[in-house]
Amino acid sequence: MTVIWKDEYNTGEPEIDKQHKVIFKYLDDLEAHMQAGDIDDNYVKCLMDNLGIFTRSHFCYEEICMRRYKCPIGAKNKDIHTKLLKTYTAYRHQLDDEGVTEDLIQKIHDFIESWLLNHIIKIDTQLRDCID
Repeated sequence: MTVIWKDEYNTGEPEIDKQHKVIFKYLDDLEAHMQAGDIDDNYVKCLMDNLGIFTRSHFCYEEICMRRYKCPIGAKNKDIHTKLLKTYTAYRHQLDDEGVTEDLIQKIHDFIESWLLNHIIKIDTQLRDCID
């Protein structure tokens, strides 16, 4: 299932929204490869490495924005980011230890999709109310 950006995901901070759209593209790329049956260790590890680097930078920027706008959910958001990165790291290590399997790829896909749909809509969009 392709996840499509909707206006309801907007945070009110254009750079955060732009960065979220990049993460949507990572998921879209993974889905395209899954549907084409074009999944191999190098592709998935590269995707995960790039996603990890981008996500860490994104989380840092988002946390700075939440502090700047005095968003009351800022501390909770930071804690959730820490948990998301732990889950990401566990999946990345699992890829190194076990290699790519259909089950693992599906779990990674579901993790990214859940993060995008649930975290953005429930947490990140609360920033809208804090921006002047």
